[in-house]
Amino acid sequence: MKSLPQPIYEKHGKRAILLLHAYSGSPNDVRMLARFLEKSNYSVYAPMFTGHGTLAPNEILEQDAETWWQDTKQAIQFLYDEGFSDIAVLGLSMGGIFAVRALSEFPMIGGGFFCSPISPVENHVPENFENYVRQILKIAGESESMIEQQVESFRPRVQQQLTDIQEQAAITESKLSDIQKPVFMAQAGQDEMIDPYGVYETAKKLAHTDISLHWYPESKHVITVGIARKVFEKDVLDFLENLPWNEE
Repeated sequence: MKSLPQPIYEKHGKRAILLLHAYSGSPNDVRMLARFLEKSNYSVYAPMFTGHGTLAPNEILEQDAETWWQDTKQAIQFLYDEGFSDIAVLGLSMGGIFAVRALSEFPMIGGGFFCSPISPVENHVPENFENYVRQILKIAGESESMIEQQVESFRPRVQQQLTDIQEQAAITESKLSDIQKPVFMAQAGQDEMIDPYGVYETAKKLAHTDISLHWYPESKHVITVGIARKVFEKDVLDFLENLPWNEE
C-alpha cells in the first residue's frame, strides 16, 4: 500500500519559500516544484492542512476553512522560528487563497497563486471532491455500494465547506488593495475546476502593485504536475530570483 503524504521541509539557503497545497490535496501537489526550487538553493516548507492526507475523507469535512488559515499562520511562524526573515509564499488553488491573504497581512517578500478562485467564479469543486472520495475509499478497500452511500452522505457537508472556502476567498479579495509586494499569478487555460478567466478580475484588483501573470493554454487545474510543468517551474523561479531578497 502506498504511504500517506507527508509535509515537506528542506533547509538550504537563506531564502524561504512556503508552498500551500489545494483543497483535498496534500504536499504532493507541490512536491515537484519544491524539489525544483531546492536545487536552486531555496529552503522550502510545504505543510499539510489539518484533516488532509489521510484515507478518511470525512476528516477534511470535520474541519473548517478558518482552521486552514490558522495552519497557514502557524507555517509562517514555523519559518520565523527556523530563523528565516525573508519568506515568499505561493499556493495552489485553495492554498493560493491563503498565500495571497498572507501577502496582505504579513511582511512577506512576495508571493502568489496558481489556479486560485480569489475572485468569484463558477467552479466544479463538489464533483471533484466526490471523485476524490471515490478514489480514497477504493484504496481503503470499501465496496462500491458503501462508497456511493458515503458520497451521498457527504454532499451537504461538501456544499457547506465550499461556502466556507468562498468566504475565505472573499476576505482575501477584500485585502488585495493592501498588497504592496510583487505577485505571481499562474492560470491553466484548460482548468476543469474553476473558470480560468477569473484570474483577470483578480489581476485588475492588483494593478497597483508589480504583477506577473502567466497563462498556460494547455494545462489543467493541478498545474504543478501538468503538461507545462517545466515552463511553469522556470517562470516561478524567474519570479523568485527577481524578488528583493536581503542577502546579508
